[in-house]
Amino acid sequence: WALNTTLTAANNKNKIMKQKYEFKNVVAETLLIPLYMRAKESRRRDAVLHDPEAERLVARIAYDYGKFDKAWMSALGCVVRSRYYDQRVESFIRLNARPVVVNVGCGLDTRFQRIAERRNAVFYELDLPEVMAIREKLLPAPAGDNYLAGSLLDTEWLEGLRTRHPDGHFIFVFEGVLMYFYEEQVRTVLRNIVSRFPAGEVCFDVCGPMMVNTGLKPDSLRRNAAQIRSGLADGHKVERWEPRLQLIEQRSYMEFARRRWGLTGIFFRAFPHLARKFSSLLAYRISATE
Repeated sequence: WALNTTLTAANNKNKIMKQKYEFKNVVAETLLIPLYMRAKESRRRDAVLHDPEAERLVARIAYDYGKFDKAWMSALGCVVRSRYYDQRVESFIRLNARPVVVNVGCGLDTRFQRIAERRNAVFYELDLPEVMAIREKLLPAPAGDNYLAGSLLDTEWLEGLRTRHPDGHFIFVFEGVLMYFYEEQVRTVLRNIVSRFPAGEVCFDVCGPMMVNTGLKPDSLRRNAAQIRSGLADGHKVERWEPRLQLIEQRSYMEFARRRWGLTGIFFRAFPHLARKFSSLLAYRISATE
């Protein structure tokens, strides 16, 4: 509520016109959740990450953000996740000569604007055409960041990337995306990547089987029609799907910003196997051979 009040006052002062956007796809609309959470977090003194661009975007989009204000676990989880993958991308850029960063299901993510370490990296943002049309209007592509419209289930964009960067070192980041797809679809997406790129990294977050089996949703999604369709607790399961993917690490959200999680974090850190039944942050290395 406080953030909405502040942003509304700022809009009135600067005469910024908010615009309402209609989403045909219920999953596409979820892009506003992490955007709002990053904007809220950015204004905190003890912020996990700072994202002034998210603040600016929230101020320009007419939406009932207030319905997310009680979703404290999602609020913290979204920014922990963003910061974790920011750091993985920055590390990848530092360690590779020709880094190509692919943000799959980008929504209105602002990683390109947030991270300091970009060097000679090339960035790509991919999402559905309706989402990319909104992104183009609100956040026109800066130099070094390239926009692609399409479905992550398609392969044309993968072929295009391989053709444009035959010697590139790729990192693919799926943030807040794959849980909305069925397991077989997730396996297909991963297979499409490893069959075309002999090296690199693939990073994504997952909900755990507790979410899938019980129909339980993250607190920010309880008034949204989007469904959690896949999840896993053991990151090594993906290695069995695709032996060319080797688990680098599996992390719990509650390993980060520990003070902010309170007693909930203390409990789940004491029982990490239980935490993984709800959610995980995953990173994999693409191996040239099985």
